[in-house]
Amino acid sequence: MAEKRKKRKDGRYAKQVTIGIKNGKSIRKTLYGDTLKELDKNYRDFMSLKDKGIILQEENITFQELSDLWLANEKVGRIKDQSIHVIKSQLRSINDLVGNIKVKDLRQSHIEAFRRTYIKMGKTARYNQCLITIRAIMRYAVRKDIVARDVTEGLLKAKHEVKTKRSLTNAERDLIDKAAFNKFERCFVSLLLYTGLRKSEALALNLSDLDFTHKKINVCKTLITSKKVNNCLQDNTKTKAGKRQVPIPSPLLPILEEYASDRKGILFPSRTGDYIGNGSMCNHWSNILKKLQAVSNTPLAEDITPHTFRHTYASDLYKSGIDIKQAQYLLGHDDIKTTLDTYTHFGYADVKVDKLESYYNAVKMQSNENIIPLKHA
Repeated sequence: MAEKRKKRKDGRYAKQVTIGIKNGKSIRKTLYGDTLKELDKNYRDFMSLKDKGIILQEENITFQELSDLWLANEKVGRIKDQSIHVIKSQLRSINDLVGNIKVKDLRQSHIEAFRRTYIKMGKTARYNQCLITIRAIMRYAVRKDIVARDVTEGLLKAKHEVKTKRSLTNAERDLIDKAAFNKFERCFVSLLLYTGLRKSEALALNLSDLDFTHKKINVCKTLITSKKVNNCLQDNTKTKAGKRQVPIPSPLLPILEEYASDRKGILFPSRTGDYIGNGSMCNHWSNILKKLQAVSNTPLAEDITPHTFRHTYASDLYKSGIDIKQAQYLLGHDDIKTTLDTYTHFGYADVKVDKLESYYNAVKMQSNENIIPLKHA
């Protein structure tokens, strides 16, 4: 029999439920709720499970312990290492704020506080990604009878302004030729610009991946870099379609040949000869931006990243008349919608006004030909 509801000193309501008998003594479980309405719902949910023969286990497990359990049982061995790396990064952010809270005590108010913190930091998109992960963990907990209900139920993603993805402007491309890059910087920037490789794909390249005879590059690996974990070389790419061959165009060929002429093994090695780490690559990119700024008459845009060069390559493919299916292959996209929606960037200068005018003129002429003149009585 359940005892009467009581209000605790911390403001919550509680009631106890007898769940069994052991050694002649009743075994009780305490249910909680921030309000009487919530307490009654928790009681109904619990009794429903009890009636089905389900008694919640691991009631003292913390959210961090639960997240480790979820990751080990639901993700490891089922998804790529690169995806595991992304999830672990999210979990570090989540557990910094709610990891020590017992799952049974986790409330929507905790997640809402997490939401406010990340919105204040300007990381709304990051919060939305973390919310997806929290929801998956809580649903796992419900399936495993660790909790009675999903505390994320009803929580919505935060609205955020999606940053427009763009390609380099003509003025920014001119800076590349003028910049006083060293061989490493010149080759890396040119490779991104003329092949559209992801940064992780470029850093994973070996000399053996370059085929100067047939002027192509074999893309088959990914290098995962992070501030908190050692480099991880994957013998696969971000997507299944990522394994591909891309041509070495004429502007890139002499730069790549000169850079590769005195190298062995890894194309972009660290000072110790290993694959380059995240910190070193950040320093290289910072130097690249400084050298671009040095030859610019105006402040350099703050949104130029290695991925901006990939967007530029994609736009170049489209503007040069490359078929969209060929562009999908060269970019390594599984879904052609990604190629269509994400990697084509246009402005008014790209609009073929003369073609539009020709079309309208043709339509007008056709309309005139179909007009039947009226016969006068």
